[in-house]
Amino acid sequence: MKMDIQEFIDKINDEQFEVQTVEVTSADLANNPVKSFQPLLKFMEEQVNLGHLASAMLHVKGEETSFFLQNCIVNLPYRYSKNISKMMSGDGDCDLNIYMIVESPDVNRSKLRIDELSSQDDFSDNVKLEQKIADWSKDQLASIDENKEKRLKAEKELAQDSKGKKKTTKKKKSSKK
Repeated sequence: MKMDIQEFIDKINDEQFEVQTVEVTSADLANNPVKSFQPLLKFMEEQVNLGHLASAMLHVKGEETSFFLQNCIVNLPYRYSKNISKMMSGDGDCDLNIYMIVESPDVNRSKLRIDELSSQDDFSDNVKLEQKIADWSKDQLASIDENKEKRLKAEKELAQDSKGKKKTTKKKKSSKK
């Protein structure tokens, strides 16, 4: 499916898109990503079939980690509509694709990872896409865990280094004469 660039940007800016949010525990997501993403895939298929723009979020309970599925003309989340507008200037139609997005302080330096799941024309809730998103989410969770471990280790070392150094304070001289 194609959409006019300006129409897409206007719809995003006016929040004319469907939204779904689902919560899952990190254990459930790690143990059964297909089941965890199933509500999002169903929702996206319904919205795609209706010709709607949509954003489906899978939030990991107790974590600063969220996964999204969004249909978009470029691989950026909807909230970057100004950037999309700058990148896609001019009139015309663009293909809509379904993107997998993960946001987490530990996924990478930008705290954001985006990959294409499929073109919107080829999108359907099927085993092939379920497996692709399951593998992708496992990779992202592994990166998050690894980066989080490195960050916590570095923070611990920094805290130990600062404890070992003696703080000195200078006395203020009195300005009274």
